Amino acid sequence: MNKKIIIIFLSMIVFLTGCWDRRELNDISIVTGIAVDPGEKKKYKLTVEVANSAEFGKQSAQGDAPVITYSLEGDSVAELTNKMNIGLTKQLVYSHTRVLFINEEIAKKGLLGFLDFLERSGQFRNDFRIIVTKGDQAADFTRIVYPIQKSPSLKLHQQTESMQREWGGDPSVKLTDFISSIISKGRSPVAIIVKLKGNVDKGKKTENNKSLDPEALVYIDGLAVFNDDKMVGSLTVTDTRNYFWTQRLQQTSIAVPCNEKKKEETFLDLRIIRTKTNIKTTYKHNTPKLHVDIYGEANIQGNECTKDLTNLDVYKDFEKILNKQVKKEITDSIKKVQEDFGSDIYGFGDRLNQTNPKKFKEVKDNWDEEFARADLDVHVNITLLRAGFRNKSFKTDLKGGE
Repeated sequence: MNKKIIIIFLSMIVFLTGCWDRRELNDISIVTGIAVDPGEKKKYKLTVEVANSAEFGKQSAQGDAPVITYSLEGDSVAELTNKMNIGLTKQLVYSHTRVLFINEEIAKKGLLGFLDFLERSGQFRNDFRIIVTKGDQAADFTRIVYPIQKSPSLKLHQQTESMQREWGGDPSVKLTDFISSIISKGRSPVAIIVKLKGNVDKGKKTENNKSLDPEALVYIDGLAVFNDDKMVGSLTVTDTRNYFWTQRLQQTSIAVPCNEKKKEETFLDLRIIRTKTNIKTTYKHNTPKLHVDIYGEANIQGNECTKDLTNLDVYKDFEKILNKQVKKEITDSIKKVQEDFGSDIYGFGDRLNQTNPKKFKEVKDNWDEEFARADLDVHVNITLLRAGFRNKSFKTDLKGGE
């Protein structure tokens, strides 16, 4: 019996040995963001944003730079990621990367040169955001410090998540999302666009991290539209929200005029709290038809109107104004993409492939042309719910209701 126990214990010792490939925390540096710019002498300039771990601890923080950045030029992103120790001390770990900043110039030339590496590499997870930078060098976006979130990339990652959740201004594009859209014959990729506002040079200093009014900020500027792996144009922030209406809009806010006929600057503020969207593609007499059906519910956030909201007819009138406005915005945005870019970022082709694969097989090789010439039908049915604690505006109390 004792011999059996000894054998079991000896066997356990073999399986309980330490990891052969373990790396001590003191020997590694965590990369939180990556930026890709055109190189001056080589094809790419790669910049890595490395966390200064001491500045993220409550007791160890000394007010020094929260991140360290380093740039290197080369013809291959794959080579550059492994070559950074030319200037950096510790081994870089890329598994915690939160943002991949891509210079607009690079995006317009095409991204297949390094997306294939990122997908194949076991160093990267799929939870980082792909973001196109406009105006300044992509490297600058890894250096703008912020009072609340010390790491520029972590700050922007959280900022885009909040924007997506609260208003619908970020499609939250991950690596596999982007590659799947490139491979798909029925959908084209998109990515969020960011710009820098303010004094960029001052924004790179640690004082910006302590300022009540930061010298420089990174803000969301719209949506990059791609055809295959190349950026072909951009949409505004409002058009980005309209794109979200056709996808997976969680919540948003919208202001509708109190009176469509009169040009009054008074509005009813509405909060869209639930939405459901169905898109489909059909053919009629060899003409593609794009159908968008949107259903939702909205609450009243604020009221500048003098109309009495206890009146059911008033509610119905505002519902009509809301649905008409949302329909117009979505219709205008989709038609803009059809006419200006001819790139199906909405997935109408994918939906046709699901419902009528035989027809999609006939048109898949030139689906973007089919999308560009398609007729569009948008139907919106958003229900206006309760008005909160007050049915009448303060204006009604002061002036009397209509």
